[in-house]
Amino acid sequence: MTTRAIDPITERVIGNALRSICEEMGHTMIRTANSSVFVEGRDFSCGIVDADAELVAAGVFDPSHLSALPLTVEYTMIHFGPASIRPGDVFLVNDPFRGGGHLPDITLIRPVFAGDRLLAFATNRAHHIDVGGMAVAGFPGTARSMYQEGLRIPPVRWFRAGVENTDVMDMIALNVRFPRDQVGDFRAQAASTAVAERRLLRLVDKYGLDTVTGAMVATKDHSEALMRGVLRDLPDGTYSFDEFMEDDGVGDEPYRIHVDITIAGDGVTVDYTGTSPQAAGPINSAYSNTLSGTFGGLMQLLGPEVPFNHGCFRPVRVIAPRGSLVNPTPPAPCFGGVTEGSIRLIDAVLGALAPIAPSRVGAGSYGTCVNFAGGGFDPERGQDFGFYFFLEGGWGATAWRDGWNCTPNPTSNFNDYPVEWIEQTLPVRYLEARLNPDSGGVGRFRGGVGTVRTIELLVDDVEINGLGERMRIPPFGLAGGGPGVCNGLFVRRPNDESWCDARDAWGAVSPSKFNGYKAGKSDRFRLATGGGGGHGNPFEREPDRVADDVRNGFVSAEAARDAYGVVLIRADDGTWVVDVTATRARRAELAATGRSADEGYQRIAGAALARAVARPLDPRTRAEVERAQRIIAEGRARTHATGDGRSLDNPFANDRAMAYWDAFALESWLARNRPA
Repeated sequence: MTTRAIDPITERVIGNALRSICEEMGHTMIRTANSSVFVEGRDFSCGIVDADAELVAAGVFDPSHLSALPLTVEYTMIHFGPASIRPGDVFLVNDPFRGGGHLPDITLIRPVFAGDRLLAFATNRAHHIDVGGMAVAGFPGTARSMYQEGLRIPPVRWFRAGVENTDVMDMIALNVRFPRDQVGDFRAQAASTAVAERRLLRLVDKYGLDTVTGAMVATKDHSEALMRGVLRDLPDGTYSFDEFMEDDGVGDEPYRIHVDITIAGDGVTVDYTGTSPQAAGPINSAYSNTLSGTFGGLMQLLGPEVPFNHGCFRPVRVIAPRGSLVNPTPPAPCFGGVTEGSIRLIDAVLGALAPIAPSRVGAGSYGTCVNFAGGGFDPERGQDFGFYFFLEGGWGATAWRDGWNCTPNPTSNFNDYPVEWIEQTLPVRYLEARLNPDSGGVGRFRGGVGTVRTIELLVDDVEINGLGERMRIPPFGLAGGGPGVCNGLFVRRPNDESWCDARDAWGAVSPSKFNGYKAGKSDRFRLATGGGGGHGNPFEREPDRVADDVRNGFVSAEAARDAYGVVLIRADDGTWVVDVTATRARRAELAATGRSADEGYQRIAGAALARAVARPLDPRTRAEVERAQRIIAEGRARTHATGDGRSLDNPFANDRAMAYWDAFALESWLARNRPA
């Protein structure tokens, strides 16, 4: 590609224009889509990927998708061949083993040409309310295979040279439960990329093609330089951490995510060797999603001043063994990999780097979407309905501030559904939406708190699905801070005074992963998100700040006394004030016990590590891994590929493709291309 050397001012102007185009893509989707997931929840991402299949700009919607978007473009280019891509083409793909994340996140890719030259790809990835499969509105918490999760879409041409291939949308619409809304959402995705195409060509008209492409290169180089500068500030060495997926919905054993992060100068290797083998249930993280989670953790080191693009990725090498939880082989179920696994990968990266980057890293977050989905028939409206709730919670504290309260998880930037909208469009009644006091981990800086939301069904025969995490293993604290409180998903039947989880209500294996259970009118569901971990010794928190926490509903008076050693009394006006003398005595009493705030977490984490799945690969997975390795050797010999690289024509000459392309995909490519 011919480019022109760009001065820093022009690079920033065009770089900001590219990011503005991504924002406009998102707002176009909001204005034109049908479903609440797009319009209200904003569970989508928008990005511009250049002709080298590298991300150059992104919108600030749902960042969990962004690092994987260029991998999806790269897969599509290799799959079809760059020479076959034409102006007016539009591609669709959702398969996690072909650059996707999980099945409901469907990526749309529109190549943008300036004359006869490929300039970029306008892309978006958006969560659809349903993709077929065994669970209404998705999230089959006990799926054992991707075939149970829904419709897999390899890279397909929805539009060819500007002409719609209607067979593609007919096929998709026939396999989802809410085709009217979802076809409208697909049209919104297409409209947003069409807007991006017009805006990109306007930039070319204004600045010239070589200047725009030069700015794309320069903005990536700028981000790379900033990323390498941060890495140089960290001490060389290898730093390790263990995180856990607490169960897979099929069994109740935890799965280990082990990471070794090696800093060497201005480069970093993130190695997940030692992670548990792929799970039987839907918690696996496909390779593209593992990259997203890894980069999501590393990007928290940089801060918002660094443009997020492919330049940030260049100093990073990721090792994810085939057949493991973080690089499974098909048809492993992956529905929870994006919503749950990504967050755990972020926490694993931050946990490893916390000792060497204390001013940049926070404690563990509440760590889940508490995905609660399902549907049924609404006789009053005379139509089927589906719902998908994903909730905010508490983030971990840092060395300089309290954790954020009631904030979307670290992979996302979604909006909360308004209560009014929920009651107007669904047969449910919202009974409460409040803070979850005492859910944040204790510390000199307190972990953020979560929320409690309770809804009541107004119709019978409703299918209920759930897929969540951190309901057994809490988020970690740092520097002596306590863990956050676990999340919870509870049901209460009519005339029943007690709340119970899915195990007691339906006999589920897991408290957080289940599907296909029936509920009816007057059944109530309580979705409680926990808090983030605390930072530092809780006895060093200023008593007046603890009193403020109690007044604001973040901490109870009992927890102030028992966890922080702060004794509060009522003033004449009814407000809480600190009893200084009693507080001094209480803190001395608690300090004398020698107990630390994080000892509970250490005990739980130790037990999880002892129970974590550590078996060798099962025979089917081992056979699939060995088959892929044989085909890689054959394909490299047949295509004369002699080493790692970034080919967009040949998967056997592409290092990332060799890390995750499955045996069937490689065989299919060889059969189509028949190299000499």
